[in-house]
Amino acid sequence: MKKIGVTTEGAADLKKDLIERYNIGIVDFKTGTSVKNIFKEMRETQKPIKTSQPSIAQYLQLFKKKLEEFEEIIHIATSARVSGAFNSAMQARKFLGENSERVHILDSEKSSAAQGLLVLRAQQDILKGFDLKQIIDNFNKRVKQTFVFFMYDDPKWLKAGGRYPKIVQIGLQKIKDFNMGIVMREKQGVIKPVAFKRNIQNIVDPLFEEFKKFVGDKKTNVVITHGDNKGIAEKLRQKLKELENIKILYTELLDTALGAHIGPDALILSFDYE
Repeated sequence: MKKIGVTTEGAADLKKDLIERYNIGIVDFKTGTSVKNIFKEMRETQKPIKTSQPSIAQYLQLFKKKLEEFEEIIHIATSARVSGAFNSAMQARKFLGENSERVHILDSEKSSAAQGLLVLRAQQDILKGFDLKQIIDNFNKRVKQTFVFFMYDDPKWLKAGGRYPKIVQIGLQKIKDFNMGIVMREKQGVIKPVAFKRNIQNIVDPLFEEFKKFVGDKKTNVVITHGDNKGIAEKLRQKLKELENIKILYTELLDTALGAHIGPDALILSFDYE
């Protein structure tokens, strides 16, 4: 039996080959549709897709399976500030009886590939032979050095998600009507604006500009995720390649957990510092 394994949610936007290479346990959010590409359906129907956090039973099944392979499990959960996934995982842990002490649930305070970056860093610590305490200590430090910047294409998907008061929804639409855009970030699990941009022609340039300003000359690892628009993801990738201090790890389609709320053609930069 191996010593320590890692589990997380599909919301972490990890590539399939990474999940398989490191034997990372995944539990997926549920959607109100059977189609894999929710963005295609959202475009065609112009209707939002409903999502819900994984059930307690899903977590319990995953934990039991992984405890047959590992002595200890570290579960890195989607931000408790934006999802009930963390609470579901905590509740599932209680049903493990005496094995509950072998499962350690950590709040990433993130979603999308920023959560995935924290998973990968924990996995790297495991491969280095670090003990459980050191891995968790490192995780707690990295949470503060892992970021998500993003821009959406259409605020109607944010409005449909119902997470914002009506006055904010009206404001978001007015910003769109005046050809303005907002670069957003996730900070301590809460979505906040970084900058308001005028005369928006595309979402790649303002997102890149704010990212470049934020990281400066720090050596930075980046993952690009997108709402089913490989074109804008590739345009952003090419701009990032011009920066010597940036290492692009991979590009991936955005998972349903966040994608259902920010919609098709959204663009997300998840990054951490080396």
